[in-house]
Amino acid sequence: MKLSDFLKSPSSFRAQMVAFIALMLALTMAVISFYNQRLEERTTRVVNEYIREIPLATDLVYRSLSEGENLYVLVNQPGQNSLAVNSESSIRHIFIVDEEGKIFDSTDQKDNEKQFAKEYPEIAQSISTGDLRGDVGKIGDEEFRKLHFSITTSPEGPEGDETGVQKSAKRDIYIVLSMKRLQQVKELAERDRLIAFAFLGLLLIVTIAIFTKRITRPITELGQIAEKVAEGNLDFGAPVSGPKEMRTLSQTFNEMLSGLRSKRNLEELLQRAERSAVVGRLASGIAHEIRNPLNFINLSIDHLRASFAPKEEPSRAQYIHMLTTIKDELARLNRLVTDFLGYGRPAKLKIREVDARSLIEEVRDLVNTQAEQQGVAVNIEQDGHGDAKLQGDAELIKTCFSNLMINAIQAMPSGGALNISLRPDNGFLEIKFADTGVGIMPEDLGQIFEPYYSTKETGIGLGLPLTKKIIEEHGGKINVESGLGRGTTFTVTLLREP
Repeated sequence: MKLSDFLKSPSSFRAQMVAFIALMLALTMAVISFYNQRLEERTTRVVNEYIREIPLATDLVYRSLSEGENLYVLVNQPGQNSLAVNSESSIRHIFIVDEEGKIFDSTDQKDNEKQFAKEYPEIAQSISTGDLRGDVGKIGDEEFRKLHFSITTSPEGPEGDETGVQKSAKRDIYIVLSMKRLQQVKELAERDRLIAFAFLGLLLIVTIAIFTKRITRPITELGQIAEKVAEGNLDFGAPVSGPKEMRTLSQTFNEMLSGLRSKRNLEELLQRAERSAVVGRLASGIAHEIRNPLNFINLSIDHLRASFAPKEEPSRAQYIHMLTTIKDELARLNRLVTDFLGYGRPAKLKIREVDARSLIEEVRDLVNTQAEQQGVAVNIEQDGHGDAKLQGDAELIKTCFSNLMINAIQAMPSGGALNISLRPDNGFLEIKFADTGVGIMPEDLGQIFEPYYSTKETGIGLGLPLTKKIIEEHGGKINVESGLGRGTTFTVTLLREP
């Protein structure tokens, strides 16, 4: 990966990985550097103590030999340049051994006049007389380093040999350095190293876990979404987050989901169109068959009116009125069949002046029997000033009112009220059909005006679609509001002069 690519896309997966690895390396180097610095400081401090105490020990030996003071008297004295010799000090023992191998002087008074090799064989072995050297050994479990050198001194007192010549005396000096302090530094360094690397390892594990979780979270989410897609659920989207590559993948995945949703919607529309076509062909055949009995009934009514009319005038007038009403309804049914067959074609409107209130009252008279049987009260009110007249096709508008009123009564099987209000206004007439029925389900509310969609066990689902089509062809509109248990209100708005 080039530096220019890294700078251009710092949010990419590769850039984040490089930054993460660099951060981990920097953290590791910082921890190691801090640890080495502390170890160096401790080691330097202990070595400096050894370097300071070895010359003090040597000087102490020369003072003892020159001044005639014992070593055990000179050590552990108060003062800055005094040498401490004990079980915890760096200088553990100092021995001055004469030529016969006896301890001439020692930092421990009990050692004087004892055989050095016998009492301290670990220190006495492998030492060549006259050498200045350091050897490593063990006394018990404790490591030590011994420094050995020899010096020649003048004899004490005026005595000499029989010729009167004074003899010089050879002394072997042994300085025993304890390695305990360095061993402690080593053990402490190992302990610190273990703690430091354990902490660093734990920190790396936690950091890697957090980093990988952040990096792989979009992949996990995409995997879960893919499982939902496999189950057929497409109504969601993948969150666009994470590195640049993951955002690109999520966007591509969302585009794929959008395409699948579009394809599913298209398939649903195609299936619905196929079902509608089948139902339409079936209904068209049924409608053609209905026309024949309608024509027969119409002719039979003409025959009844001509041949069996009562001679008494009141009865004759009532008889002719009933038959005329039946013929009018048969004509309207025949017109409905014609409109149904031509549902997909624009209707041929017969425009004339219509009184909407009169049409509503006529429909109320027709449905009043069913309304009374169900305990439904049909109320008609007119608000505002002016009449309810408009220009339109009376039969078609009457069909719309009939569909709305019949649906409202059917929605109140246990009784209720259908309140119809007319409100004339400038240029239009607003008519509301408000019932107190069971209401319409929310999932059905958006489909009630679609052809062949019905929530009833009877009917083919053309009542409301045909009503909407007729109203729109008159230049009007129809709206619906409904709530479960609160009833339904259809609002029809018709132009006074379409």
